[in-house]
Amino acid sequence: MIGSRIARRACSAVLGLLLWAGALGEAAVLAQGQGGGGCPDGYRITGRQASGQSYDPNQANRTVLQITLQAADSDIPSRCNSAPVVITPQSGAAFVFANGSDQLGLVQLNSNLVSQANVTRFVLAGNARGRLVRGEAVTIDLFELSAGQFPAAGEYRGTVLVQVGDGLPQAVLFAITVRPAIRFLAEQGATSRDLSFGEVSAGSVIRTNVFYQSNAAVNITIQSQNRGRLVHTVQGPLRAIPYRLTYDGVPVNLSAGAQINRPFRGLLALREEMVLEVAPGTDRFAGDYRDVLTLLYTAY
Repeated sequence: MIGSRIARRACSAVLGLLLWAGALGEAAVLAQGQGGGGCPDGYRITGRQASGQSYDPNQANRTVLQITLQAADSDIPSRCNSAPVVITPQSGAAFVFANGSDQLGLVQLNSNLVSQANVTRFVLAGNARGRLVRGEAVTIDLFELSAGQFPAAGEYRGTVLVQVGDGLPQAVLFAITVRPAIRFLAEQGATSRDLSFGEVSAGSVIRTNVFYQSNAAVNITIQSQNRGRLVHTVQGPLRAIPYRLTYDGVPVNLSAGAQINRPFRGLLALREEMVLEVAPGTDRFAGDYRDVLTLLYTAY
């Protein structure tokens, strides 16, 4: 019996891309007397994105988008506690974080620093407004990225407006970088498998498929432990049978290893076929022969 052991593993990595986007939008808002109750002179406030600058589809960790607000001036009169502080989407309809036509799935959060939260606004509670007037920085949970989503890699942006009283709304930019990632869809429940050519005196062919999903372009590195030869398990390299590999229609030079690049082709599952061939031959030493193929997939 002649066997070939095919092993595959995935690696989600970034080649030459910025993984972290710390885009911090800062806003200054002046509250006027009409919406500020007992705060006719208003006060200025700054805002910035505090968390959630990156998202890895292969990680199970929570990704929460936070905003940090703080008064820009000191000695704000305590009567300014009554000035409402409201966060709304710049789009007007709903909060959206997008990269072209792609959008991130969001779950809106309702913390104890917010008295009202819905698809069109957050209204800060009295305890948060009081801390702002006292000069404290207030960090508020706004959204959590929906678990399990697999968006296309890239930078997703969205802008929220912060308004104090009847002051002019100012923009705070949020930027989230979605990292390149790969998910394997295991065939027959495994991403490694044993493949057998069987008896090869008359030649033999193996066809097997690789199923995966990627949110970016993919580099595939293919290496053969025995440089494209099935080696006798007892006699060693002195007894070997060469074989050929074609990966998804591309001939692979196993004697030196190979790299194949695939452009981004959308988020649907991909199927790529491997064809392994042993030519006929009758002058071969009896016994079992083996090789190990390693396929490394890198999203970039």
